[in-house]
Amino acid sequence: MKRFVKIFLTVFFSTFITGGLVYAAGMQVDWLRVGSQGVGGVTYFNGTIINTTTTNGADNPVTFGDNVRIDGRVYRGATAGPNDNLPFIVNDDMEIMGNLTLSSGKTLDVSGITLTGAATISSNWVNTAYPWAADEIADVTRRIELPLASFYTDADGTPATITSATVPNIAFTTNQGLAMFYSATETTDIGTQFTVPPDFASGGVFKVLYDTSGSVVTDLNVDFKVAISQTTGTVAWDTDMDNETAVDVAGTASTPRTLTLTPTDHADISAGDTIFFDVFPDTYGAGEPDLEIYGVWFEYTAVQ
Repeated sequence: MKRFVKIFLTVFFSTFITGGLVYAAGMQVDWLRVGSQGVGGVTYFNGTIINTTTTNGADNPVTFGDNVRIDGRVYRGATAGPNDNLPFIVNDDMEIMGNLTLSSGKTLDVSGITLTGAATISSNWVNTAYPWAADEIADVTRRIELPLASFYTDADGTPATITSATVPNIAFTTNQGLAMFYSATETTDIGTQFTVPPDFASGGVFKVLYDTSGSVVTDLNVDFKVAISQTTGTVAWDTDMDNETAVDVAGTASTPRTLTLTPTDHADISAGDTIFFDVFPDTYGAGEPDLEIYGVWFEYTAVQ
C-alpha cells in the first residue's frame, strides 16, 4: 500500500492536469504505448529526440525498429533548404525504389564517382565544361564507302573508266557480287578521291575487302599511295604523294579477308581535307593466285 501511495504522489506532484491534457516536467518510463491496433495516436515532440546513452564513450543513435513514414520534408539544421552549410547526410548505401528528381537548376556532383550498369538519358545531356572525349562515346568509329564505280584504272597516270575489258576489269560473280579482278602479274593501279567529313576527329585508315582465286604460294603484296591536300585556305595541295609500305596478302580461295592500309601521314588528316587514294598489287611470286577486290572504305574516329 505504501509503495502505491508513493508512486501516485510522485506522478501527481510532477504533473499538472488541465482540460484533459497532461503537462509533464519530466518522466522516465521503460516503455510507452500511444494508440492501439486500428486506433491511431499522436505523439507531440516540441523539441529534439536524442539518445543520451553511450558505448565505450561513443554516442548511441536513436533507433527506429520499424518502417518510418515521414509526412513532411526531411532536412538538417534549424531551417529547411539547401542555402546553408548543413547538408542532409546519409551514411550508408542507399537503394531508391522510385525515381530520383533534382530541382531545376541544381547540380549533381559525381566527382570521383564510378557509374555502373546501363542507363537511358531521355532528354538532352549538355556538358559544356567537360565535353565527352572520343573514347567515352559508343560507336565513334565511322566509315566512308569508296564504291568500286568511283575508281579509275591508271589513276595516277592516264585515268580511265574501269570496264569488263580494262586492267583490272570489273565483273560480277554469282553470290559474291561485283569485284575488280587482277590476273596474276597485273599491277596497274586504281584510284579515287574524297573529302574528309566534318565529324572527323582522328585516325584514318583504308580497308580493302578482298579474296583470291587460290591459296597464296609465296608472296603477294598490295601497295598504295596517298595524297592529303589540306582544307581550302590553309596549305592548299599536297606537295607530294606518299608511296606507302606494301602489305602482305594472305588467303585461300573463297575466303574474304580485310587489309588495313594506314597512311604514313594519317596524323595530318583533318576535316575538310581532300584525299587521293591509289591501290595496286605490288609483287607476285611465281604461281600466285588472281586478286579480287570487293570493297574499299575509309575508316576513322568521329566527333559526336
